[in-house]
Amino acid sequence: MTSAPSPELARLLTALGDALGVATRPTSLHAELIRATARLRRLFSAAACSCALVRPDGATLEFAAADGVGADSIIGVELPIGRGIAGWVAMSAQPILITEVAEDSRFARDVAEATNFVPDIILAAPLLDEDGEVLGVLEVLDPQSRGAHSGHDIETLGVIAAQLASIVQLCQVFDALGQGLVSSLTRSVGDDDMSAGLAELTASDTGGQELSSLAQSFHDLASTGPRGATLATDILTAVAAFVRTQR
Repeated sequence: MTSAPSPELARLLTALGDALGVATRPTSLHAELIRATARLRRLFSAAACSCALVRPDGATLEFAAADGVGADSIIGVELPIGRGIAGWVAMSAQPILITEVAEDSRFARDVAEATNFVPDIILAAPLLDEDGEVLGVLEVLDPQSRGAHSGHDIETLGVIAAQLASIVQLCQVFDALGQGLVSSLTRSVGDDDMSAGLAELTASDTGGQELSSLAQSFHDLASTGPRGATLATDILTAVAAFVRTQR
């Protein structure tokens, strides 16, 4: 019978699980979000573009990436779900196009003023998982439409948001998988043997190579297109779900 890990060791294992999930992801979420906001801003010839993600508490949005005017100031800013245009999109799970932002009661002017940029137009869409749960929000500020702003802009942003949502979900699955792997390690050895077990795990060249190979395989699969990305996500979701049942 194994002993339960101490609180200090439990915190170490949690940190290790987070690191393992990030290290084995087939893509870097931060890098993908940065690229996506930059490309989206260019696509719409917009003044700025940002992406906010729902935090684990489910009650808060945090701006994780941005490009254009005020980008440095908005990253890291948190908003309660329901506040501001982004908060409304997260709460309603609906895209929106506002052409007179200053006249809209949902607009969080104080947040915009803190970035030294108050837009006239905001186009926003939610990042939705397969169950319709909101993972985050994409916002385009002062986009330059080819013609009058219409449903085409919302449709285009919706397609991009769906693709980005798949990447966010894939990274979350890897994080859960990392936590599950460490949880399994916790059950397999006692508190007294944990330090030696962790040292052996981190020193294993074979283990590192296998994880890298696995990550590369899923990256290659996801890179084949939407169907490949969906398949990679489905496989990893199933694995993560199985690991959780073994806790």
